[in-house]
Amino acid sequence: MTISKIIKSALATGLLVCALATAASAKDGVLRIGTEGDAPKFSMADPSGDVTGFDADIAKDICAELKVKCEFVVQTFSSLVPSMDSDRFDVIISGLSITDERAKKIDYSIPYATTPQYFVVAKDSPLAKLKTLAEVEKALGGKSVGVVTGTTYAKFVQKNIPSADLKTYDATTQQLADLSSGRIDAAYGDSPTWMDFLSTPDGANFTKIDVKVMAMDDPDTLGKGMGVGMRKGNTELKAKVDAAVCKMVNDGKVKEASMTWFQDDYTIPCKK
Repeated sequence: MTISKIIKSALATGLLVCALATAASAKDGVLRIGTEGDAPKFSMADPSGDVTGFDADIAKDICAELKVKCEFVVQTFSSLVPSMDSDRFDVIISGLSITDERAKKIDYSIPYATTPQYFVVAKDSPLAKLKTLAEVEKALGGKSVGVVTGTTYAKFVQKNIPSADLKTYDATTQQLADLSSGRIDAAYGDSPTWMDFLSTPDGANFTKIDVKVMAMDDPDTLGKGMGVGMRKGNTELKAKVDAAVCKMVNDGKVKEASMTWFQDDYTIPCKK
């Protein structure tokens, strides 16, 4: 056998092993879920490793539809997509917005939910009185704005408020700590995060600017809603997850999880 044939054979064998490893979880009755574990209401991991929240409910419903066991792998949000090729987990369920940039690296299920976003500031800040997105974008120029690294929210601020002093954090808890201590002028994130924060003693002196930002305000940046992230080319798993998600939407399970954690329906209708 020539060297080139040996290399080709090895590559083919390697690809086969990767393909089998990708499918192994489903065959073994386990679906490994990559999730952040540090995003209140979405994904919360306790010291024992138990994961709860909207993402966990969606994951467990998908596992029930696929008749497999869920196994959660918790790590920082910014590391989830880069880790997709490492075979640490089979899918990402972590409030993951569908964007063209991420779609170059991973595949997505059909979208199942979306959530509004808000800027949060101190109650006595002049920023609290703003009423339109255009006013917010203008007023935050030169101000420090906190966002979580790797999120579409960070990209939204970078694109639409380029003159803002962007402060990035690996975790939501770090972002909230700086907001509470006054080290940043404003923080930008999703409605569930703020609903939780504003109900705490640390959040008592803060308020949402009364301007709701939705995906449709900047779909190129904020995406098309949330989807389940998967390794590129795993068409069999994608088809199964798509069918499960669509059934969950139509059966009202996504709405049920949404109402439980957010007291609002974030469901995106299934178009399949």
